[in-house]
Amino acid sequence: MMRKTFNNNSHRLLRVNELIKREISIFLQGMEWTDYGLEGLNLTLTDVECSKDIRIAKIFYIPEGIKNSDLIEKAINSRKKEIRKNLGKKLNLKYTPELRFIEDNSFDAFQKTSEILAKLTKKKNGI
Repeated sequence: MMRKTFNNNSHRLLRVNELIKREISIFLQGMEWTDYGLEGLNLTLTDVECSKDIRIAKIFYIPEGIKNSDLIEKAINSRKKEIRKNLGKKLNLKYTPELRFIEDNSFDAFQKTSEILAKLTKKKNGI
């Protein structure tokens, strides 16, 4: 999956991205997902990208332990308002950004690429 980035690299924006990532990570650690049939769900946040005006934040995550993407996405989106409200209490910003959770598939793509390269190397060495 190719990421559409906001292409913002200002120091302030990088700090805000990291602050949002840290605060959401802390909040997600304490959340219970049993109501959604996702016992033992652990989400790893890989990246946060805010727009220039910090109105939208894309949060990239990897689910650990459970591979049902649709169920996880539905559960996260149903708790998005609660997460944003908590984030607003922790951040000292004029606006709390709209949160958009996106499953990060870049590690899967990397693994597939590595497997293909390993096969090519075996073929090359075998010839």
